[in-house]
Formats: sequence, structure tokens, C-alpha cells
Amino acid sequence: MTLGPALANDGMVNGCRITAATLCPETRLAGADLSQATLSHSNFLGADFTGANLSGARLQESNLSQARLPQANLERSTLDKADFRAAEMQRASLKAASLVDASFENARLAGADLSNTKAAGASFHGAILRGASLRQADLRRANFNAAELQDASLQGADLRGANFEGANLSGADLTGARLDGTTRWLDAMVQGCKGCPDAQVAR
Repeated sequence: MTLGPALANDGMVNGCRITAATLCPETRLAGADLSQATLSHSNFLGADFTGANLSGARLQESNLSQARLPQANLERSTLDKADFRAAEMQRASLKAASLVDASFENARLAGADLSNTKAAGASFHGAILRGASLRQADLRRANFNAAELQDASLQGADLRGANFEGANLSGADLTGARLDGTTRWLDAMVQGCKGCPDAQVAR
């Protein structure tokens, strides 16, 4: 395991051992450098990662529900099947991360960068993604039911099989996105959306 330079005391940070399957709910890790750390199958329920560097970290199947990650760096990290339900992730960077089958239900991702992510099967049900970037992301079969995607950029994203039922895509940009008959739009709000189906189809 490679640890960032901010780690000391044999991989302990504020009483949390930085290793796989660690149990660190409610731990304060704001600003910590956890780049390249292996933290899969861990419990970080409600932990504070504000501004932390988790680039390249492995967090698959970990519990980060209700965690605080605003402005955190999660670029190129592995987050497959991780739980980010109700997490605060405003302006976080997840560029080129793997989010396959991860859950971001009711998470706050306004202004976050999820460009070039692999997020097939991920759930963003009820998530706030206003102004977020999902450019060139693999979002096949992703669930955006009731999500807030106002002014979000999904240019060039793969949206085949994605569910936007009840989502708000007002002002969003889907230019060049891959859509097909399995992409669902029932009751989606698409006013001012570039590349979205017209309002009648969305009904």
C-alpha cells in the first residue's frame, strides 16, 4: 500500500488506521493525503474528507454514506459498489474514476466533476448534480430518477439504458451523448436542454 506524505504514525490518522476493511465512522480526515491508499470494504459512515486527496485510492464496496467530501480529489479512484448515499460532495473531482454500481442516492454533487468516469449501473436517484460535469462518462443503465441535473454537462456521455424519469435536466447539455430506445425520460423536465428529447417525448 502506498500512503501519501500526510500520513504518519504507521498509517494512523486521527485514530483511523489507513488500511483495507478499516472501521472509521465519523472520523475527521479533512485535508488528509490518502492518495493511492487501499481502503476497500471499509466503513467511513459520516466521516469528514473535506478537501482530502483520495486520488487513485481503492474504496470499492466501502461505506461513505453521509460522509463529507466537498472539494475532495477522487480522480482515478476505484469506487465500484461503494455507498455514497446522502454524502456531501459539492465541487469534488471524480475525473476518470470507476463508479460501477456505486450508490450516490440523495448525494449532493453540485459542481462536481465526474467527466470520463465509468459509472455503468450507478444510482444517482434524487442526487443534486446541478452544474456538474459528466462529459464522456459511461453512464449506461445509470439511475438518475428524480435527480437535479440543471445546467449539468453530459456531452458525449453514454446514456444507453439510463433512467431520467422525473429528473430535472433544465439547461443541461447532452450534445453528442449516446441515447437509444432504452433511455427513459418519463416526466423528465427538459426545458432548455440541448440534446434532450422534446417535452412531448419526455412525458
